[in-house]
Amino acid sequence: MTGKSKFSFPKVSSIILLAFLLMAISLDGLSKEDTPSNSDSDWPQWRGSNRDGVSTLKNITTDWSDLAGQTLWRIPAGEGYSGISVARGKLLTMWDAEQSQFLVSLDAQTGEENWRFKIGDSFQNSYGNGPRSTPAIDDSLVYAISARGLLVAVEVESGALNWQHDLASEYGGRIPGIGYSSSPLLYEDKLFVEVGGEDDFAFAAFQKQTGKLLWHSQSDLPAYSSPIIANINNRPQLVFLSADGLFSLSPQDGQLRWQYSWQTRCPSTGIPLNAATPLFLAPDKIFISSGYGTVSGGILIQVKEQDGQFTAEKLWQTDEMKNLFNSSVLFEQHIYGFDGAILKPIDAASGEEKWKARGFQRGSLVLVDNYLIVLGERGKLALVEATPERFNEITSFQALDGKCWTSPTLANGKLYLRNHKEIVAFDIQARE
Repeated sequence: MTGKSKFSFPKVSSIILLAFLLMAISLDGLSKEDTPSNSDSDWPQWRGSNRDGVSTLKNITTDWSDLAGQTLWRIPAGEGYSGISVARGKLLTMWDAEQSQFLVSLDAQTGEENWRFKIGDSFQNSYGNGPRSTPAIDDSLVYAISARGLLVAVEVESGALNWQHDLASEYGGRIPGIGYSSSPLLYEDKLFVEVGGEDDFAFAAFQKQTGKLLWHSQSDLPAYSSPIIANINNRPQLVFLSADGLFSLSPQDGQLRWQYSWQTRCPSTGIPLNAATPLFLAPDKIFISSGYGTVSGGILIQVKEQDGQFTAEKLWQTDEMKNLFNSSVLFEQHIYGFDGAILKPIDAASGEEKWKARGFQRGSLVLVDNYLIVLGERGKLALVEATPERFNEITSFQALDGKCWTSPTLANGKLYLRNHKEIVAFDIQARE
């Protein structure tokens, strides 16, 4: 306040008043878009913050001798393979229950249910019932796709519907034989999804807050892989692995930048079977792998640009890494993953196998610090040193029973696992 003001306050009172006024303005202007962003230690979408299966957590405990008996919580859950996303204390996943598919919010610390939102009738399939895709959490909304292609944007706090689109009825999306499995991808103000339609509706971008269709591109059958953003030579590219192979698009307008054929089909039915998520190797390479049908193995692609034109060329191809439905991770120039039912690393420069280990069946894995957290198909949980020198299992125990096809989630020091019957949480943050 200056001497020219018609109000007269002591100097200290003026400062206090100004602080309250600024606070009131700040609170009044707080909107959904201003809510706190996801933290680096969250796991807000499929395969984590960078969609690469890598956690930023440091100093995990390697003594798991009592972990089996010291669960943070364990709760019943419905059927489904949907992954677990965690942000700002909320856990979001999907499951089948009461003849319906649900998007479900839980308290990440206690497992207590916050709300559930119906996303369609129950999905029944011989490979397992329930939703497949993994939700993506933004500041105020969570985005999810049902097994039949209902795309919804739901308020994270309340579970209220914000917007929705039916990918099949609105855009001609063709429901895959095992259900929609591709997980939505958030980037800047857009939400990207694989529609699987004809007439340039293979892929689409929506304005994430309003659900407005921004663009659609290409024509292809859907597969089961999820898209990534690859900053190739510091230029963002939107990369899908669908039925016909790799498609790289401009995130801004959906224009095709390059394409690479990789058609994994069931020999008897012709159903597309590309399932594992592409793995970006900075600055200009992409690894893809499949383990079914007419094309299988792993291949490393290098993307080159000349005079504004992009090309994708094979650097090497190997039969030593055939990912099925779970994806590989990269650590210190080695790719770790499941070659069918065999855990192994391969050299990212050559595709050469380094070692192999059995006992996990068709498992999944994530990377944290210098370790692989490996979940076996039948619920064996192991901590394995991430080194190409030898297989070194630090510790392991039976964490779950039954079929475990969903990849682990690691957020804020907590490890979350699920099968078709329950979700369990463990605290693996090391304590000083």
